[in-house]
Amino acid sequence: MSKPMILGLTGGIASGKSTVSAFFSQWGDRVLDGDKLAREALEPGTACYTDTVAAFGPKILNPDGTVNRKALGKLVFASEADRRTLNGIVHPYVLSRLQELSQGAGGLVVWDVPLLFETGWDAFVDKTLVVTAGEALRIRRIRERDGVSHEQARLRIKAQLPEKEKVRRADYVIHNDGTLEELEKQARKVYDTLHEAMD
Repeated sequence: MSKPMILGLTGGIASGKSTVSAFFSQWGDRVLDGDKLAREALEPGTACYTDTVAAFGPKILNPDGTVNRKALGKLVFASEADRRTLNGIVHPYVLSRLQELSQGAGGLVVWDVPLLFETGWDAFVDKTLVVTAGEALRIRRIRERDGVSHEQARLRIKAQLPEKEKVRRADYVIHNDGTLEELEKQARKVYDTLHEAMD
């Protein structure tokens, strides 16, 4: 089977990246979700789980022994050192799974990865697509979605590479400040361009 073209899809938190990846999936491409793989990495019994509990202690666990993602998230979004520790545990696992799951696939494979540039994984993809939206809109979306304060939402945005820098480094950019229809139209344009390039 031919080697796939890999598209690294990224964007700041609450930019609409997951909606765009859902479009690509609906249109028939294989989409690999980096967040889902990171959750898989922290399942009880895995090496990543053991290392994470050793690094952060039992305070990040639910009574049943599973990782309390809210508690862990609060820690790592408030501390750069803690965030680096967690990323150092989880990221190698996620990258190896992305590469493994891309093998043997033809066509276009989308890596939906929030920290594509921060991790340097853009070096492993053929093209990059950034979904972007204004900060005030993203803060509102995070607060509505996650039930956090304005300050917590701002910290989550600050924990990532500035949006401007992502846009500068991207091959394709989608602006998600409008309607869902407008977002879909932009996504379809990128999809068509990439598929034409593969023909």
